[in-house]
Amino acid sequence: MLDEVDRKILDLLQRDARMTNTAIAEQVGLSAPSVYERIKKLEARGVIKGYTALLDAEALGLPITAFLRVTVNTDAEKEKAGVAHVIEAPEVLECHHVAGEDGFILKVKVASPQHLERLLAHVRASLNVARTVSMIVLSTAKEDTRLPVLLEPRQRAPKATAGREKVLP
Repeated sequence: MLDEVDRKILDLLQRDARMTNTAIAEQVGLSAPSVYERIKKLEARGVIKGYTALLDAEALGLPITAFLRVTVNTDAEKEKAGVAHVIEAPEVLECHHVAGEDGFILKVKVASPQHLERLLAHVRASLNVARTVSMIVLSTAKEDTRLPVLLEPRQRAPKATAGREKVLP
C-alpha cells in the first residue's frame, strides 16, 4: 500500500525524473536518504518500472498521430504471435487488446500518410485482419504519461457493493 509521502514522491518523479533526492526530500518533508530508500523500495516492488525522456515527435519527423482499430477474423488470443510482430514496429507506441467489436487498438506516430499506409500493410500481413479503421489525429488537447497518484483512494474507481455501484460525490 502506498502512503501519502510515496504518492507525493511518485508525482514529483513523474513530473521530473531527474529531480534529485534532496529536492524531493525538501518537497515531502523527509531527509534525502529516506527518500532514496523509499524510491528503491518503490522500484523493487515494481511501482516504478523505469525512467525515460519525453521527446517531441514532430521535432523527430513524426508529425502524424493515428489510432488504428483492428478487427481480426480469429480469436484475439490466437493472434499472440501476430501481435508480437506488430508491436516490434517502432511506430507502434501502444497496443491494446480491447472488448467490443475491435480486437485491438493501436496508437502510432508516423512521418507521412505513405508511412501510415506501409504500417497498415505490416499490420494486415501480421494479423488475420477482417477490417481496420484509421483515425488520424488533427490536434491534441492533452497527451500525458503521468498517472493520477495523488487521488485519494475514495476518488479511485468505485467498487460494486451489494449489487450496486458506489457513486462518487
